[in-house]
Amino acid sequence: MSTEASQTPDLSDHLGPVSYIAVEFPRGDVGEDGFNRLLELVDSGLVLVIDLEFVRRGADGSLVTVSPESLGLDVDLSAFRGADAGLLDADDLDFVAHGLAEDSVLAVLVYEDLTLEPVLRAWGSRGARLVAEGPVAVDDLEQALDHDDRDS
Repeated sequence: MSTEASQTPDLSDHLGPVSYIAVEFPRGDVGEDGFNRLLELVDSGLVLVIDLEFVRRGADGSLVTVSPESLGLDVDLSAFRGADAGLLDADDLDFVAHGLAEDSVLAVLVYEDLTLEPVLRAWGSRGARLVAEGPVAVDDLEQALDHDDRDS
């Protein structure tokens, strides 16, 4: 596992991993269950929504941003109104919407994972400092798991 660190981050201003997901809802059938669970994660402080966009592919092939209200959801997503950090531009949406069917809706969520934030605060209160962080490459993880399987 290799990690590059140009500056030692302070535990008090740590940012969790920021990721995105793009989920296609065929025939525009956007269910509430997943969004209710997302709201639970936000309310519990485990996730911060940075951006949430809904798009459809128009009859002419272009992508059209749609409001959550237009989807007929029975869940209040007003907490995310204005959650637009400007991370997603037209090129990003084109990339993730490649292959999106004309009658489908795509939800694109950019979020920060704050799961370890309480742990880092607790360690920081004892004087600990974060010296490195970063992702583990999927190839490295698969190799390690394969190695463990062979040892069993």
